[in-house]
Amino acid sequence: MTDFNTILFDMDGVVIDSEKLHLMAMDQALESYKIVYDKSILNDFVGRSDESFFHYIFDNFDSSVEVEDLIKVKNSFFEELLKELQYVEGFTDFIEVTRQNNILSGLVTSSSQFTVKKVDEIVNLTPYFKVIVAEEDTQKHKPHPDPYLLGLEKLKADKTRTLVIEDSINGIKSGKAAGCVVAGLTTSFDSQVLLDAGADFVVDSYAELQERINL
Repeated sequence: MTDFNTILFDMDGVVIDSEKLHLMAMDQALESYKIVYDKSILNDFVGRSDESFFHYIFDNFDSSVEVEDLIKVKNSFFEELLKELQYVEGFTDFIEVTRQNNILSGLVTSSSQFTVKKVDEIVNLTPYFKVIVAEEDTQKHKPHPDPYLLGLEKLKADKTRTLVIEDSINGIKSGKAAGCVVAGLTTSFDSQVLLDAGADFVVDSYAELQERINL
């Protein structure tokens, strides 16, 4: 498996160790408004946009607070939690190897441009990627293919020679629907969950991924 000339990375849980921070900030935002909801649904929204989560809350649990206000409060909590943010172990070494092999890289995230900007301020994220697709860039979000299709378009990439790296069910479905090969990374879900979602293969680390695709 050596024929990839493009790699598209999800952000949360793939590039940065942040999935749990998003879930915590969502929960804190709802608690701040004393909104009661079924916390078991949180994992269903890993890899999806904040807007989709809060719309679901608004439609199914409590319509007393506007979605836009919930997003603003969530962002303030998330910004505070971000202070200890780090890259996923092995990411920086891996992406340096991709550069040495002239592989194009793009970031395709369900997070907002606000979140990408805040992450960039902390870990200097953007220089690693030729293009960045964030929540506002498409009308439809993961698990729809639109974010990855836009990433492919911006890089003028061949989907059959593009590897997507994802850690969530929704992200894997999005990458597969866009026609790419998808590697599941077990930072958020176990391997069987990712395989059941449609991942072509699953790895536990970037070192394993590098070996798997012969870089």
